Amino acid sequence: MSNAVLKRLERLPRITVLLLGLALIAAIAWVDYVTGPKLLLNVFYLLPVMFVAWVTASTAYGLLAVLATFLVGPLDAYLDGLHLYTLSVAAWNVGMRTAVFCIVLVLLAELRKLIARLQEQSLTDELTGVANRRAFLEDAAREIERSRRYRHELSLAYLDIDSFKAVNDRSGHAVGDRVLIALAGLARATARSVDTVARIGGDEFVILMPETETSAALPLAERLREACSRAVGAGTGSITCSVGLVTFVCAPNDVEELLTTADALMYEAKVAGGDCVRHARVGAAEATAADGRLLPFAPRLGA
Repeated sequence: MSNAVLKRLERLPRITVLLLGLALIAAIAWVDYVTGPKLLLNVFYLLPVMFVAWVTASTAYGLLAVLATFLVGPLDAYLDGLHLYTLSVAAWNVGMRTAVFCIVLVLLAELRKLIARLQEQSLTDELTGVANRRAFLEDAAREIERSRRYRHELSLAYLDIDSFKAVNDRSGHAVGDRVLIALAGLARATARSVDTVARIGGDEFVILMPETETSAALPLAERLREACSRAVGAGTGSITCSVGLVTFVCAPNDVEELLTTADALMYEAKVAGGDCVRHARVGAAEATAADGRLLPFAPRLGA
């Protein structure tokens, strides 16, 4: 089953998925009855059970499907007039099958947990615990599409620690790692629950702010810069951050445009001496600073 089909099925109501599974069980039971005891179809009953449990992400719904398969054996024996099996023998046989199915359900539940854990790890920065570059790219592409569809403004803050190499050289990489962890914590505490905080480079972080205008994005960027200067530098000398903040009135063409525009603004903040925020509000055709002047900068590549 392809991922696209599976995702479409996962959007169905759970009761609908259960009914589909029960219909499959009924179809297999009919084939089982018609073909008689010479052909064993026990393994085929497992397929709708696994289908229900996986698509609904619920062991409880899987158990309902298992219960349906349990009833098939006694019903089949009764319809056959109890010629081959008594009801007790049929119940025993189906009970053994049910026990195996329950074990499979437990294994499926553990497999889902493992896959979810691996997916989370693949989208999380190992050191800081915030989203990594891959997760940011996925979220940013999704928010750009939403911004384009609903015509919402979209803001991105690009943050870089000033002279971070000097911190590593002076105090060691262990201290540098603690600085990055502390900065990530500050960013998460400053950002809103709807924002995405991500580490996209060594000491470079971004905060993606959906449906956010300048009036909300700029104070958040300033709070983060001030918090960085107050808290992160404890025990490591002076630590400051340069922040580039871009607000797109109309959705950017792609994630690269969103990222390189904010990166260029962050570079302007560094050139100005660091520990400051440079902001631009980008319209449909031109980039303007908060005071309305045109910004002549070109995106800085390879920064």
